[in-house]
Amino acid sequence: MITRPEPPGSGREAAFDLENLSGGWRWMAALGLAGAALIAGAAVETTRRAFAGHVDRLQRAVDDARGAVGPRTDLPAEVLALARRLGVSGDDRPRLVRLTQSGEMWLKPGGRPLAFTAAQTLAVAQTDFLWRARLSMAAGAVLQVIDYLVGDEAGLEARLMGAVPLVRATGDDAAFRGEAMRYLAELMWNPDALLFNRSLDWRVIDPRTLAVATGDGARRGEVRLILDEAGDLVAMEADDRPRQDGARLVPTPWFGRGGAFRTLGGRLIPTEAEVGWILDGEEFVYWRGRIESWSPEA
Repeated sequence: MITRPEPPGSGREAAFDLENLSGGWRWMAALGLAGAALIAGAAVETTRRAFAGHVDRLQRAVDDARGAVGPRTDLPAEVLALARRLGVSGDDRPRLVRLTQSGEMWLKPGGRPLAFTAAQTLAVAQTDFLWRARLSMAAGAVLQVIDYLVGDEAGLEARLMGAVPLVRATGDDAAFRGEAMRYLAELMWNPDALLFNRSLDWRVIDPRTLAVATGDGARRGEVRLILDEAGDLVAMEADDRPRQDGARLVPTPWFGRGGAFRTLGGRLIPTEAEVGWILDGEEFVYWRGRIESWSPEA
């Protein structure tokens, strides 16, 4: 019996070809997904390295801060008295202050606290600083945050796993003003700046309230430093620090409190603090931390 070959396109041959075609597409799809994953991974790694390089560049710039030329002689008596109480003699002339912190942060009112660790460098004779933090997120993810004022650069940036940008407020006058106000508020951790930073403008409101300002024009910011009855610097407040609200920076009342004072490196430093906003008349504490280490550096 002669078996006649089935013509092309008949059922059995078509089924065979369809299987091969389907298998081929599955392989191609798998290879495509793998390739896309490799490309995405490479892109994430490139972004992560670029951000790390950006942070390292800022750190080097802060580390190169100039030294003080000498103590100021134009300070109000109340500011000079505060500097002396905090342990600033004028004999030592540190260029930088380095500190480390741990604590909790809240990204929004009613949100869950996120544990953080941070390292900060502050310049003494100029208003430069860099704060580098790592926040622990859900499922083991890490949010890397930098807050900085370095020369003419100022901003707040947050990246998931050091790569995916979640927050970026940089470049404009409002960002610069907000970071300058942070520097002023953190004079409690940088007391030598009271005596050596010539870009700070002081005025005495009353015996327990000192106003300090820096910057020009739209970049100028002012913070009030609050003393207790003993003369210790225990709090700060401002009426209009720029706050990130969606895509905008909105002037918002701001406050901070310090406590648990200890003498570190010859300076009287609050080792516990909290910082927050006044939102709709209510306090929202978004940062609560502890000083783990503090030291001046020549």
